[in-house]
Amino acid sequence: MIAVDNKFGLKYFAGDPEKILNKKFESLIGYNNEKEKIETFTKARLERKLREIGYNTNFYYPLPDYKMPNVIFSEKQLPRYTSIDKYHPYHQENSTLLFNEIDVFREILKNDKDMFPFFANSFLVEAAKEDVVPEFKYISFNNLRKEKYQLITKIAETYVEKQIVSKASQKHYNNIKENIKILEDQGIKMLDHVDEQGTIKSKYQKQKYMLNNILAELLEKNDIQEFERLMDKYIELLNKTSYSEENYSNTVFGKYNIENKENVDIQKMHFLKNGFWDMTFKNCFYIDNEFIFFDQEWKEENLPAEYILYRSIFYTISLRRFVKIEDLYEKYNLTPYIELFTRLDNAIQEEIRDDETWKFYLQGNIINLEETMQELKNVETRSKAQQGAIDNLQTQLDALQAEYNKTKDEYLKTKHDFESYKQSIENKLLMKIYRKIKK
Repeated sequence: MIAVDNKFGLKYFAGDPEKILNKKFESLIGYNNEKEKIETFTKARLERKLREIGYNTNFYYPLPDYKMPNVIFSEKQLPRYTSIDKYHPYHQENSTLLFNEIDVFREILKNDKDMFPFFANSFLVEAAKEDVVPEFKYISFNNLRKEKYQLITKIAETYVEKQIVSKASQKHYNNIKENIKILEDQGIKMLDHVDEQGTIKSKYQKQKYMLNNILAELLEKNDIQEFERLMDKYIELLNKTSYSEENYSNTVFGKYNIENKENVDIQKMHFLKNGFWDMTFKNCFYIDNEFIFFDQEWKEENLPAEYILYRSIFYTISLRRFVKIEDLYEKYNLTPYIELFTRLDNAIQEEIRDDETWKFYLQGNIINLEETMQELKNVETRSKAQQGAIDNLQTQLDALQAEYNKTKDEYLKTKHDFESYKQSIENKLLMKIYRKIKK
C-alpha cells in the first residue's frame, strides 16, 4: 500500500502549500528553484514506475487526501460533478487560498470526468505481483462527528453496507435499525435492510437514480414542469402523516430552546410525530416513479416537514448552479422560516459534530477575487481622496508659510526702521546735551 500526494493535486493550484518544503506552488513547477532535487509523481508516472518493476496496481482516490479522508473513490467509481461535494477540504492554519476546490472539481468533472485522477489531491495505491481485485469501490467516513455517531459506509459491486467505527457507535447503529422499521411501518419504501448477521445493508443502485441528481439534471435541461412535479410529489410524501401544533414548547424548537425571534406562526407548519430530518434529496432514489430512502440515522419528535424540505434545498449544492435557493424558498413558502430553521439546524449539528475536528477543517481562508479587486479599488479611491486632502493641506501650509515669511520680512524692516529712528533721536539728544555742556 502506497499513500502519496499528487504532484498536480488541485489543492496545490488553489494555493495550499506543498508538504515537502511547505511552499506554495513548488510541486507544480517541479521544485526547479530548489538546490536539492525533489521528485513528486502524477498517477500516470507512478503507475508506470510500478509496472516497470513487475507490480499490478489498483488506485484509490481519498478526499480531501489520504491523511484525513472523508471519502475514498476508486477506479470503479469515480466521482461525478453531482457527488464530488461529499468531502470537507482542510488546509494549513490561516492559509490563504485562491478558490474553493470543490467548486473547481465540480466544473472539471462536468466537462470531463476522466480528468479527475489527474487532479486528485492524493493516491492510495494497492500494488501486488498478482492481480488486484478490490472488494469495495467507494468508502465514506463520518469523521466530523462525535465518536458515538461515527459510521463507515462501504459500497461494493452489488451491495452497500454500514459498519460502526468503534463500540461507542453501536447504540447509534441500533437506532438506525429501529428507524428502518418505523419508516416501513409508515409506508415509506426503504432501500436499507438488516441481514441475518445484524448488518445494515442495501442493494447498490446507480447514482443517476438519486433524487438530487435527477432534480439537478432537470434544471440543467430547463424541464421546469417535471422538476416541479417531482417536488410536489416529494412534499406530498413528507406531509402524509402531518398534524397541526399550537404549543411552541411541545415542538422540536422547544426541545432545543430555539427562540422564536421572528414570531413565526407555527400553526401553518406541517408537524411530524416521527420527523426523520435527513429524508433529503441526497438520501433518496427515484426509481419506477417511487421514492426509496436510505441512510435514515436521525429522528426528532414533533418536527415540521418544512424543515426537512429546507434541508433538502439548502444541502443540495448542485441545484445552485441552475437556480437561486432563495427563489426555491419563496416558491415553497419557506422564506418566513429560514432564520428559525437555521438556528435549529445549528443546534442539531452542534449535538452531532466533533468541534475540534470541525475547526480543523475550517482553517483555510478563500480569497474572493471580485471582492478583493473591489476592495483594492476602494483602497485606491480612499488613497486618492486622502492624497487630495494631503495636497490641499500642503497648499494651505505653503500659503501660511508665505504669509509668515511676508509678515516676518515686514517685521524685520519695521524693526530696522525703528532702530534707525531710535538711533537718530538718540543722536539728536546727545548733540543737544553736548552743546549745553560746552556752553
